[in-house]
Amino acid sequence: MSTVQEIEIAIEALPLPQRLQLYRDLPSLIGRKPEDLEWQRASLENFFTDDSSDDAVYNQL
Repeated sequence: MSTVQEIEIAIEALPLPQRLQLYRDLPSLIGRKPEDLEWQRASLENFFTDDSSDDAVYNQL
């Protein structure tokens, strides 16, 4: 089992208040600003929901 899997299992085992605290503290724990993660989340959501007809050319490769 990888370290990431162990961390995921440990997080799932936490009581809700501790998971919420971890969610709040996570950006600083991984050396990121909270607003940077918010921009990243928003851009990924947009990337996967944007299905412009202009992109059809890429579907034929």
